[in-house]
Amino acid sequence: MERKTIHRSHWQNQLIEVVDHGNTRSLYFGGHVLQSSMHLSTPHKLALSYTRFMASPLLIDDEPEKILVVGVGAGSLVRFFHHHFPDARIDGIDYSSEVIDLARTHFHLPVSPNVAIHCGGGYEFLKRRTEEHNYDLIFVDAFDTAGMSREIYSGAFFELCLDHLAISGIVCLNLWSGDQSRMEEVAMEIGTRFDSILELPVPQRGNVICLAGRGDVLSAIVDLDSAELARLQARFDLNFREMVRVCRKYNLNLFQRISRYFS
Repeated sequence: MERKTIHRSHWQNQLIEVVDHGNTRSLYFGGHVLQSSMHLSTPHKLALSYTRFMASPLLIDDEPEKILVVGVGAGSLVRFFHHHFPDARIDGIDYSSEVIDLARTHFHLPVSPNVAIHCGGGYEFLKRRTEEHNYDLIFVDAFDTAGMSREIYSGAFFELCLDHLAISGIVCLNLWSGDQSRMEEVAMEIGTRFDSILELPVPQRGNVICLAGRGDVLSAIVDLDSAELARLQARFDLNFREMVRVCRKYNLNLFQRISRYFS
């Protein structure tokens, strides 16, 4: 199948390309690093497996009203959540004006009074906000040429997330396991600030999706019954059963797994 480059530009000395391959449009950095993909026939669907796993907070809150996306990229999460929750307020942050422009011109970034896209750093955006405890869901997917952004994947930024997270809200972070020492450093910063943490390694990918919140907000995920999972899967067209399976595999200790087996 023919690959067609429909856009090529540079931003801060980095090559940025938009490539069509059949029904898939993708954004690449540096000629080979896949940043995002979109199905041309169904732009609202999540094309990459790690983005589908980032929708796992819907297992806890399937009616979010205020959403923050740090690292908009080509807009996968913004498109998905605006499609399913058109009345929800969505703030999106990205430090690259070039990428934001491409998301608008080539990736159907939603145009709506309920969607606000901001060009700048996620840390500065939250630091300037005066409202507290208002985002139901905060998504963090902020990578630079060195990997997970030092400014965003930091204790100071996680403190800001807590300041602006609803009491029962969830922070969902895309982590990269390819850099083990950095991964451990970030995991420690998350663990010292959030009471409730789940890790979902994406099968056959280096991504690890981390969910974090206050109290025991995430425990209900492992106890969802098949009827509720079927309802959510039908509503959002996502394989939540697989997400719950991964969640149980990596977040229950041996005693808990045995207890579930005999319950």
